Amino acid sequence: MAPHGREMSHDLRKKIISLHQKGEGYKKISKALLISQKTVAKVEQKWKKDGTATISQRRPGCPQKLTPRQESLLMRRVEEN
Repeated sequence: MAPHGREMSHDLRKKIISLHQKGEGYKKISKALLISQKTVAKVEQKWKKDGTATISQRRPGCPQKLTPRQESLLMRRVEEN
């Protein structure tokens, strides 16, 4: 699924985690920081799972098509290895 909206700053993610560690709930954090409860939940779940505050987001759009020259260079590299 493609991301919607802007990327969240690292500082905001840290605030979410620190507030949650202090015992605040998703609803209270979302109201204090003016973000959705789902965003708070996603950041917190990612932190519990990986121990990091980052969310790796997929970038929208199709992969770039290779030109015939790029494709032949890529095939040569694959054959060499």
